[in-house]
Order: sequence, then C-alpha cells, then structure tokens
Amino acid sequence: MSARIFAATLFATALLSTEAHADWGIGTGIEQYSWEETLQSPALTLKESGSRYALYLKWMEDRDSGLLYAYNAKLYSGRVAYDTYTQFSYTPVSTQTDYSGMMHEGQLIARNYLGNHRLDYVAGLGWDSWRRTINMNQFEDYSIWFLRTGVSLDRPMQGAGFHGGGGLKLPFRASEDAHLDSAGFSSNPQLSPGKSVSLYAELAYRTGNYWDIVGYYDSWRFTQSGPVYATAPGSAQCSILCSIVQPQSSMNTFGLKAMYSF
Repeated sequence: MSARIFAATLFATALLSTEAHADWGIGTGIEQYSWEETLQSPALTLKESGSRYALYLKWMEDRDSGLLYAYNAKLYSGRVAYDTYTQFSYTPVSTQTDYSGMMHEGQLIARNYLGNHRLDYVAGLGWDSWRRTINMNQFEDYSIWFLRTGVSLDRPMQGAGFHGGGGLKLPFRASEDAHLDSAGFSSNPQLSPGKSVSLYAELAYRTGNYWDIVGYYDSWRFTQSGPVYATAPGSAQCSILCSIVQPQSSMNTFGLKAMYSF
C-alpha cells in the first residue's frame, strides 16, 4: 500500500510542477517473456516462457531544453509455460504460471539537442510489482524498487523517423513473498533476492505525428537470496527445519507495442 501511495504522490508532484504543455501517450502491446532459475544443489534449471499482454501510459513535460519530469506506467498479465521439478524428488514436470503486475516510474530528464533529435539523459526511480500464480496453494508476490540511468534519442512529434534509447537498471530493494505457509510450511519468512545490474533498450519508428511502433528489450538479474528457515510438516527431508532460498534468477523480455501520443 505504501508503494502505491508513493507512486501516486510522485505522479501528482510531477503534474503540479509543469509550467507548459505536456506530452501524453497511451499504448498496448505483446511481449515474449522468459524467466530462469538456476539451482546450485542439485544443479537444475527451472524455466518459464510465453506471451504476456500489456497496457502503457506515459507523461512528460513539454520543454525544449533543461530539466523536466516524466512518468511511465505499465500493466501486464499473461499465462506462460513452466518447466520445473517436483519438490524433494526433483522429477521433471511441466505446468503453467499466471502473471499479473504493474510498474510505476518517475523520471528526471536533462534535455539537449543532437541535430533534429532530442538527446535526453534519463534518471529514474521505479517500482515493479507482480504476482506469479502456479496453483491455488502456490503463489509468489515480488516487489522490486529500482534505479534507471540511460539516454534517449527522440524526435518531436513532427513526422516519420526512427528513435530509441537504452541503459541500465539496478534494483536496490527486492523482496519476495512466497506465501510458504499456504504451501504447508510452518511460517512465511520473506526472501530477498540479490541485486544485480540489468539492461534495457528500445527502437521505435514514428509513422506520423502521433503513432509510434516500438520494439523493446527489458531484463532483470538477481543473485541467489540468503536462506530463510521454516518447517514443513510431514516432510522427512526437512521435518525439523528447511533452508529455503530464491535461486539465481534472470528475466528477459522482448516486446512490441503501439503508442499514440497527444
């Protein structure tokens, strides 16, 4: 709840700070999503892959130069294939995973010009939150606070042409609520995936004054979390106390979206 309040406050502050017109954009798209978890002992790899669908909202102050505010939001959901292993016996099994999530990000942009293009240096503070549902008794909630730094080479709304950008993301606070008590464990300690730098990039073509077709790449990288402990009643493998970790994880997303600016 506090994260939602923060995101709404950040957006309201940006709106109130504007001294001129603002650029708005709305869009929709589809993305190919993949997630891998690498277990160390035993040495196994768990994989998810499939399509997710998304809605987008963006807002940016309309200034020719200097510092300006921007805001981006994304809602996404989808069902993907999940190749995993049974607990304790590690027998291969395939199932499906449902995803639903949202991203909010406030940005501070330093704007210059490079020929007819706007050269923006971007610094962002964002929050990405999603629920991963495997079955009625097994679901996970992720909350990722992150920083973004990068550059964007953009065209004002004045005709067709290419534009794009890219840079780095760094999560500084990552938490995972695996709802272990719903899966039969005695308690529900929170996991903290390790932080690692990831990349993002996009390449867009403006078809006219208002429409953009955007191809993009996004990612997350997490090292293995520290262990947490809970008992699993009825399990001979850890009838006293289980050591539970979130394995080293990587996410890669390739997407295509259509954006309408006004």
